[in-house]
Amino acid sequence: MSSWKRSFEMATQELDLTRRKKQALDDLLEKRRVSQLTYEHLGKTLTARLLELEAHQRSLADKMNDRADELEEQIGLFELALAYLEIRHVGGETGEEVYTRNKQTVVLGLDATKSELDLIRNSLTKISL
Repeated sequence: MSSWKRSFEMATQELDLTRRKKQALDDLLEKRRVSQLTYEHLGKTLTARLLELEAHQRSLADKMNDRADELEEQIGLFELALAYLEIRHVGGETGEEVYTRNKQTVVLGLDATKSELDLIRNSLTKISL
């Protein structure tokens, strides 16, 4: 698992949990199951934690966007490499075995890069919901 993915998932889970805790606290106050003083004390702590987690998630999103940009560049390079392989193969510069082996290697890299880019985009979509 990519390091960004693990960090993102952990941050998202903790943010969701903290939001649920804050909602539970709000519900407890509404039902008069906690005092205003207790609510304010716990609410202050939870609100501070929410702000901290949201800032962390924004930081992760910035890093993920940077990584997505890198991956898009890599995809372009892989596509250029494939085109170059095709040209050399059609031009008779490489034999079938070398062409096939090199093409498989480039296609594997291209597919892996596209998969990671898709994961990043899907994860970033979850943040913006």
